[in-house]
Amino acid sequence: MSLHLPDVLLRLGPWALLVLCAAETAFVTGLVVPAGVATALAAFLASERVLPLAPVVLSAALGAALGDSIGFWLGGRFGLAALAGEGRIRRLARRNAPRIARLFGRHPLYAVSLARTVSFVRTLMPWAAGMSSIRYPRFLAYDLLGIAGWGALYVGVGYLAGESWRWMSGVLGTGWAVVFAGVGVVGWLLARRRSIHAGSTSGGEGRGNPDPKIPDPRGEEAGGSGGGAPA
Repeated sequence: MSLHLPDVLLRLGPWALLVLCAAETAFVTGLVVPAGVATALAAFLASERVLPLAPVVLSAALGAALGDSIGFWLGGRFGLAALAGEGRIRRLARRNAPRIARLFGRHPLYAVSLARTVSFVRTLMPWAAGMSSIRYPRFLAYDLLGIAGWGALYVGVGYLAGESWRWMSGVLGTGWAVVFAGVGVVGWLLARRRSIHAGSTSGGEGRGNPDPKIPDPRGEEAGGSGGGAPA
C-alpha cells in the first residue's frame, strides 16, 4: 500500500518531515521526493492548525543538517568509487571533479550555502563537498547558513500559501480559489519540467572517451615526468 505525502505527514507528523529532510541529501532521495515540497506542505498544514508550526520548523532544520552531514561523510568515503564505471553522467562528473573541488575550497558561500537553497543541486551538494578538500567544521558552518535560507524559503511559502488560501476562499469563494490554485500548480509543474529538460540537454556536450583514470578531486593530478633523453 502506497501512501501519499500528505497522508504520511498527517499520520506521522513532524517526525516524517525530519526523516524526509535527512534522507534527501544523505541518500539522494530528493531526486524522487524533494524535501522542500514536504517542508512547504507541512508548513501549509501548520497554517491550517493541523500540525504545530514550531516542531515543523525544528524537524526540517534538524533533518536537513543531519542529512547533509551524513551525505558529507558518505561522499568522502564512497564518492570516488561511485564515479567509477561507464555512463555519461559518471564521465561528466569525473571531468568536472577537480573544478568542483576548487569551487568548494575557494567559494564555499556559493558552493555550500547558496547551493543548499537550489532544488536538485542541494541533493548532491553534500556528497560533492565530502569529496573535496573542505573540512567538516567549515562545511557545517556554511551549510547551517544555507539551511536557514532554505527553511525560511519553503516554510514561508507553505505558510503564506495557507494564509492566502483562506483569504481567497473568503473573498472569491472556495470554487474560484480552487481554480486559481490549480492554475498556479500547473504553472509550477510546467516550469519545473522545463528546467529539468534544459539541465538534461545541457549535459549532452562532449561525448568523448571516458578517462582511463579517475581524477582525485582533492587535488590536481600530478603530471607525469615528460621528455626523453637529449639528442
